[in-house]
Amino acid sequence: MTELPHADQVRNHARWRPGWHSGRTSYAWLLPFADQPGLRHLVNQYQYALRDLPGFDLVPLEWMHILVQEVGFTDEVPPEKIDSLVEAARKRLTGFNPLSLAFHRAVVLPESLSLPAEPQTTLLDLRAGLRAATADALGDDQVPGEPEEVDRHISLAFSTTEGPAIFAVATLGGTEVDPTTAKTSAVSLVRLNRDHSCSEWETLAQVPLG
Repeated sequence: MTELPHADQVRNHARWRPGWHSGRTSYAWLLPFADQPGLRHLVNQYQYALRDLPGFDLVPLEWMHILVQEVGFTDEVPPEKIDSLVEAARKRLTGFNPLSLAFHRAVVLPESLSLPAEPQTTLLDLRAGLRAATADALGDDQVPGEPEEVDRHISLAFSTTEGPAIFAVATLGGTEVDPTTAKTSAVSLVRLNRDHSCSEWETLAQVPLG
């Protein structure tokens, strides 16, 4: 597994992204991982070590996920388009195998402490299929632009301050953890909100893989 480099500095995660405000929700495709025992154990090992590290909010286990692809704000995507979106995703993901993702060493990112998923190429392929499905259902001009960073990891904690990452790097590096593999056979279409410290959602549909 390729180890990603740690960020040198962290910044506060709690800021509104373009278009977001309190009470606004969006449609998104994500992979939820709350039901994975091995992953829960790995996250618990790290979060126990992080419990006294100032400047970070731990992500509750129930909201562990990888955000694969944003679709659009719920007040901009017509509700009648959702069935078409799900059907387009089913067609685009035909033949896409169930996922088996490996997790081990956490990394400090600019706004979070996260567990990278391997192989990351699998997530990029899944994302490409879902972007194509969004274009099929909503039109090419409605596919959201590329974000600052494509989500290929599970967040353990979000930064609540700005400053050097050295203490977080030391904490992660000094924590003994057990590697694990998470398996999933579906991707979820959700209604996502970001009113709190971490993303929360309501599942609207699932599209099977394989």
